[in-house]
Amino acid sequence: MKKLIFGCTLMLLGAICGTGWLLAYSNLVEAGAWSSLFNIFPIVGFGDVDGYIVILFYIIAIIGAVIAIKSIKQDK
Repeated sequence: MKKLIFGCTLMLLGAICGTGWLLAYSNLVEAGAWSSLFNIFPIVGFGDVDGYIVILFYIIAIIGAVIAIKSIKQDK
């Protein structure tokens, strides 16, 4: 049960933090500039350090989901 709560917490916090970082990044665009979230990711756009941080948060969310699913299977 503890692993399930831990996994769900990681999943929730990773998704919230990743989305919040993307929203904060999109609000930093200067007036009159074109805003695109694809510019943050190193593969698609020019790339930025923020892209690696967002990817890290979403990886944490995926790890949390895996931990929660494994915990559910063990409890049965």
